Amino acid sequence: MSEPINPWKILSSRIVHQSPWLTLYEDDVIRPNGKEGKYTYAQSPPFVLVIGYDNERFIMIRQYRYPLKREMIEFPGGSIDEGEQPLEAAKREFEEETGLEADKWTRLGVIHNPNLAIVFLAEQLTETGKEQMSEDGIANVIRLAWPDIDQLVSRGEFTDSKTLAALLLFERYHAGV
Repeated sequence: MSEPINPWKILSSRIVHQSPWLTLYEDDVIRPNGKEGKYTYAQSPPFVLVIGYDNERFIMIRQYRYPLKREMIEFPGGSIDEGEQPLEAAKREFEEETGLEADKWTRLGVIHNPNLAIVFLAEQLTETGKEQMSEDGIANVIRLAWPDIDQLVSRGEFTDSKTLAALLLFERYHAGV
């Protein structure tokens, strides 16, 4: 793939806020229309997303998302620690959030939301009982079949973009595409 043409010109860039989970930037730019302006954006470290699947149902979590002030249904996952390989992060996060481990792991692809997420499929699951759900506001682990997910999407109750994108990767993998 060739280098994309960038019609934006960056005059200066500064960090407005920084934490282990988020860096907020403010850039002075010349926009594609030639006008000067500011562009503020956030970047987070790369993370993993794990689709646990027991050949019938998806292993998901119900988690309170503070910025949204609501519970979301999503796949388990989290940040990749510095120096950690994505698969190791996926195994760690999956066990921490669900109390499960998997014997079979498949990398399904990547998504951007806009941060980089590496999506893994975890199969052949066994219970470890080592979950640490309450630490991140995880209410419980749930198992949902395709019809359950379809109903939740139809009712507007299943809206997590990264989980919906990961389901598309799973569908393509499952169909052999």
